[in-house]
Amino acid sequence: MVKRLNIRHNPAIVLIVLFILAQCQSAYPPEIGELLNKRIVKEYGETEVLDLLYFTNRKLNSHSGICSNQNVTVKKGTDLEGGICRIQVPRNHEIGALDQAERPGGDRQNRFSIMAGEHLKAPMDRLSEKEIVVFVHGFNVKFEEAVLRAAQIQYDLKFPYPVVLFSWPAGPSDDVLIESLSLTRTYRENQANAAESVNDFARWIVEVGSKVKTVHLIVHSMGHQMVIPGLKRALEQKPDLKFGEIVFFAPDFPAGEYPKFSGPIQKASYRTTLYCSPGDNALAVSQRVNGNYRLGMCKQVPGTDVINVNEVDDPVLGIGGLGHGYYSSRAILTDLYQLFLGVKVQKRLFIRRSDPGHGEDYVLRK
Repeated sequence: MVKRLNIRHNPAIVLIVLFILAQCQSAYPPEIGELLNKRIVKEYGETEVLDLLYFTNRKLNSHSGICSNQNVTVKKGTDLEGGICRIQVPRNHEIGALDQAERPGGDRQNRFSIMAGEHLKAPMDRLSEKEIVVFVHGFNVKFEEAVLRAAQIQYDLKFPYPVVLFSWPAGPSDDVLIESLSLTRTYRENQANAAESVNDFARWIVEVGSKVKTVHLIVHSMGHQMVIPGLKRALEQKPDLKFGEIVFFAPDFPAGEYPKFSGPIQKASYRTTLYCSPGDNALAVSQRVNGNYRLGMCKQVPGTDVINVNEVDDPVLGIGGLGHGYYSSRAILTDLYQLFLGVKVQKRLFIRRSDPGHGEDYVLRK
């Protein structure tokens, strides 16, 4: 005769059953989901007004704090300035578009707006977070576009920590009426400003790295001509400087020169990612102007995840667009979202390994 165990009155067995149930529950996949939910604090599902912290070496016409192209110019200043721009990011904005309202706060659900601004005497004191993303724009970008783009990236990535803008003097000269017809002149002027801004960026990023535990970098286009040599100088000054993710988009930088800089940058970062496109018309023009192949047109770099995005951003028949501003598109933001969650490149959605002999490691599929 088999004797039945009286579970109800046996505390030891009750504890064992509860332990087994607890183990089964903790092993279930939603545990990963809960970790992600803790990481992603805000839903960013409604229109938000974001206080964007910026630093710039552009010349200011006044210290009024006004966040406008008229006040924050395309010329280089003598000092590094900082402040806050209050940006309305609409819930219904098209991904990548920066359509502005006709008046501050207008068309709240559909249009971006610069609501207000504040110049700060000690902007470094505002770097109180443990983790930030530094965004550096590229060629021909005036100040208003730069602050709106930084706010859009923070909103669309649902990043739980601030995006901080470093804005250097880019854009067409204000004193030439037909400057928009002379991109080559604008390019050369912006290129000179980027070269003259290397030391400013190097000193700034060292100071930021001493105040913030984890600094991520997102850089676009000609911004690399300042950031790449700037990082090298910063690391020479402070060899223990560390970064999280370093992300290079369409680097307008000589591919043959980059190996001189890549080693220290990779060593200082958790991971380095380079998004490139052979169909980038802007870089094709840069290649002709500079007389050398550009890094953003795809070139493998040992120790860096090089991702070809040509499939998702190739202009029709090679015309109809620069194929250069893909960093703010839906496809790229989807991949960035996974990147900042720490997912390895080969395990991310829509990424496949490239064929042997190509100038990249991976391809972002259409």
